[in-house]
Amino acid sequence: MKLYLVYFSPTHTTKKIVATVGKVFFERLLCRAQLVDLTNIAARSRSYAFAEDDVVVFGAPVYGGRLPQLLVPVLQNMQGGGARAVVLSVYGNRDYDDALLETADLFTERGFCVCAAAAFIGEHSYSSAVAKNRPDAEDLIAATTFGVAAFANVEQGVACRKPIRGARPYKQLSGFMLAPKAAPAVDAEKCVRCGACIAACPAANIGADLSDQGRCISCAACVKFCRQGARSFTDPAVLAAKGRLEGSCTARRQPEFFI
Repeated sequence: MKLYLVYFSPTHTTKKIVATVGKVFFERLLCRAQLVDLTNIAARSRSYAFAEDDVVVFGAPVYGGRLPQLLVPVLQNMQGGGARAVVLSVYGNRDYDDALLETADLFTERGFCVCAAAAFIGEHSYSSAVAKNRPDAEDLIAATTFGVAAFANVEQGVACRKPIRGARPYKQLSGFMLAPKAAPAVDAEKCVRCGACIAACPAANIGADLSDQGRCISCAACVKFCRQGARSFTDPAVLAAKGRLEGSCTARRQPEFFI
């Protein structure tokens, strides 16, 4: 038996939730745990096959109410082999719409037994004012509570009983989500060319000369991890979305569990 903690987490909010739920499982299974960071391009290019006695905790952020579409072919290439899975979506306090259901459906189609699912909240990538500093201590306590409840299903090999919120067909991706967007701009006076943004980018969008390669997914990793504060969004569509979020999505939302 192996425990796999699998995640895509450009700004590390999803990683925190997966790690917290995973810790609950690790303490109970007392087996080897393997991290699979799909934020890394090389990790997304590999194939993954699991065994019936394996346990997988998977997490991804929500982009436009859906699973990040660059993950779809990665998940479609996985071989579940009857492994038990717990799937998690982390969204920026607006809504997770169909993302969690889409994720659970993909895992089921690939031969996993989805034992539990949950939606958590993380600070929005576009604005630190929306769900600021989340997941916070309260969220991590909730993640632990969820982990304990989810483990009961995993231990018994029982599929999730509570219907996962979402609709089929899934929410259509908006023009905003599909349209190419400019990468966050660089302030030449602040930039020290340390390369942190290049290392953080999950899409290999930033060239060695800091040029935009046209593959930006607007995840904000380069903004979050620039210690000099040299990167910021200037794309009009992103700034408009940021304004809408700050105007209507600041009330605290709570995690939702499906067990």
